[in-house]
Amino acid sequence: MERLKFPFIVKFIRSFQSPEHVFFLLEYIEGQEMFEFIRGIGLLSSELCRFYISSLMLCLEYLESQSIIYRDLKPENVMVDA
Repeated sequence: MERLKFPFIVKFIRSFQSPEHVFFLLEYIEGQEMFEFIRGIGLLSSELCRFYISSLMLCLEYLESQSIIYRDLKPENVMVDA
């Protein structure tokens, strides 16, 4: 995560470790999970759907260019900022 530099991907600041846990300090994003966003407004319009899918595709394309495969893409793991 340290080497990722992309505007649509949360920035990694540093990590910490205790005997039982590993902690990641990430940039704060004011917003909500996409799951909650969709739940709150109902179905997305075609325009919003195209926008979010395109944004996600740009992220996945960037990750692939960094030889990273993201295998847990779901609305609960995507943030929609304010």
